Amino acid sequence: MTTIQIKVKVVQRTGLALLVSDGRTEAWVPWSEISDTVQEDGIFGREITAITIPEWLAVDKGLQRHQHDDNTLDLFGGGPL
Repeated sequence: MTTIQIKVKVVQRTGLALLVSDGRTEAWVPWSEISDTVQEDGIFGREITAITIPEWLAVDKGLQRHQHDDNTLDLFGGGPL
């Protein structure tokens, strides 16, 4: 099974699922399908910033992998993202 990592913002959470947004689409993703999470320090403590889910589920939910563009300059640092 192929998995992909998607950068997300958690909108809401329950014991069974996360409501996430990839910046374009909001979708409920069951915890049982999330194989890994990336957490970073945020304003309110540790926040989930990315999830790893099966590729078929991402397609089914309309969630898209973040596209990294090496030619885009960071607005604050001036270098590639």
